Amino acid sequence: MVLVTTIDFLGKWSSNTIRGERTAAIVVDRHTLIECGPHTVESLLDLKIDPVDINTVAITHMHLDHFVGIAEFLWYRAIYNSEDTPVILGPHGLRKNIDSLIKATMTPESFQIKMDVREDVNYENIQQFRANHVIDDNGYRIETSDGVLFYSGDTAYSEEVVKGSEDVDYLFHEMTYTDLQDKEAKFWKHSTVSDVLRVFSESKAVNLVPMHLSVKSLEACREMTRKNPNVISPERKSLRF
Repeated sequence: MVLVTTIDFLGKWSSNTIRGERTAAIVVDRHTLIECGPHTVESLLDLKIDPVDINTVAITHMHLDHFVGIAEFLWYRAIYNSEDTPVILGPHGLRKNIDSLIKATMTPESFQIKMDVREDVNYENIQQFRANHVIDDNGYRIETSDGVLFYSGDTAYSEEVVKGSEDVDYLFHEMTYTDLQDKEAKFWKHSTVSDVLRVFSESKAVNLVPMHLSVKSLEACREMTRKNPNVISPERKSLRF
């Protein structure tokens, strides 16, 4: 049997919460988790992926919709007696903020919370690139046996993101706003449709997957997929290289 790299979608949404949507996150080959927002554990279980089997977590930044699920993730592993220690990647301050979250959630002293936190470093097949957001945010370039993907995190247009996504097979880029919402996008340092298409063009990525959507940008995403077969909707369940 030939093994093929799989990318499973746990969610595609931004912090503009609506019923029926979960925050943007993906899993690569069922063991590398990108982002860990609210209900990420439930999303993993819905796909029959045991959080105990996740060995690497890459968090782009520490806003609620990307980060707070890490407490539930670590609780789950403690409750089910995971013997392994997951590597957790992220920007500077990650360890301090995880520790604060563990304390704030009154984690029982009997829980064995295991984690190997690494800040602002590359790790094995994962390379980090600094994005352009209102707080420190790392995008991740991930090389697999079948191809390469880049996950932007939250960002305005960024030359570092273009560099990180150069020639990748799949560019997962946040697209929170439409072009008509350019003012809001600039204020919050997010991307519009035009920003995303610019990165897609300049990086020479093969395929684009818009992420971190809102009601208005979802409609724009659907229109993009109708016009360009290399723009892929995150409404699907998974991708394969």
